Amino acid sequence: MKVAFSSDNHFDLNKLDVQRMMHIQALYLLNHAVDIYVIAGDLFNDFNQSLKFARDMQEALGDKMLIRFIAGNHDMGYGVTYEELESDIDPLYFHNKFIDLTPEVRLIGNNGWYNYDFVGDDYTEEQIAQFKAAFWYDRRIKQPVSDKERFNRNMSQLSEQLKAAGQKQTVVVSHFVPRRDYIKRFPNGNTRLDMANALLGSEQVGHILDKSYTINTITGHLHLHPAPLKVGNNVYYNVAVGYNTSRVHEWASDDFISEWQQRLIILNF
Repeated sequence: MKVAFSSDNHFDLNKLDVQRMMHIQALYLLNHAVDIYVIAGDLFNDFNQSLKFARDMQEALGDKMLIRFIAGNHDMGYGVTYEELESDIDPLYFHNKFIDLTPEVRLIGNNGWYNYDFVGDDYTEEQIAQFKAAFWYDRRIKQPVSDKERFNRNMSQLSEQLKAAGQKQTVVVSHFVPRRDYIKRFPNGNTRLDMANALLGSEQVGHILDKSYTINTITGHLHLHPAPLKVGNNVYYNVAVGYNTSRVHEWASDDFISEWQQRLIILNF
């Protein structure tokens, strides 16, 4: 069983020919005998476009491959409610779901969120809320609960999924940052850059995964392209492609497909 993972393709912000890129991706995955392709969020700044992409790719591939996706913060910005994100809105939507890859290995999906713990007590919740409302993309995301309540709900879902897996080895895919190792603090007055760390994820996710039977954790969100990180029996992968726009250049390659191939992870089970 071969499972491929990618995230943060940002087709709209990168101004790509979506249908052409999708067919090139599909052909590449077929040529590498991939059985399941999992997208860990941030396809578009609109959930409906992200869902359409997943459906179109599944239709193009037919029964040759399964497509699954979770929502990143960019997908959540438009076209979907909090209640829909927490529901079984579509069979391809993989939030709070699982697939048994083998009798011994289970793949678990959860969107994830953040709880500010990457900045400790350095800022008040009011300061973080003001920063988010003024500067952060996520100000567009409507939610009936606080960030910490939202995180706790997703954390409880993940805990229950890990518990339900019993002694199976687990592979977890989520959008947000799960470990402090990935975080770069900005002291000496760079408050705005440093405060952004509050909105990247939570180290609580890493803590619970490292105590479980998880063998692989795949995330996105962070565009810094960190190398795989092994902690105990668990290997953490970041599969974000990131931006290549007139203002932001995060790719090591000259074109999207080359960058996507470089960031893609294919695991065998």
